Amino acid sequence: MAKYHPLKGNFSVGTTLYIDTEAKVTDLFETATHRIKAARNLLNSVTCLCVKDAEGHDLEHFANAAHILIQDGCDALDTLGWQLEKIAR
Repeated sequence: MAKYHPLKGNFSVGTTLYIDTEAKVTDLFETATHRIKAARNLLNSVTCLCVKDAEGHDLEHFANAAHILIQDGCDALDTLGWQLEKIAR
């Protein structure tokens, strides 16, 4: 496996963001936890938002930010799983 794996949340023409597949499992777990909790908190804020007061693309912006955070967290969890598989062998 390559040392750096592209994040699935790359939205540019070329791949620009990567995750270190050889990172320590504790770092991968911390990264995943931080991003998923940030997305949870962002979505919690949306639940407090009155839809009639939302302007233009507010909900779209919240959803996009949450999607990126959750996807990055999932990519970190995938990499953590690969690391744990290696350890289990």
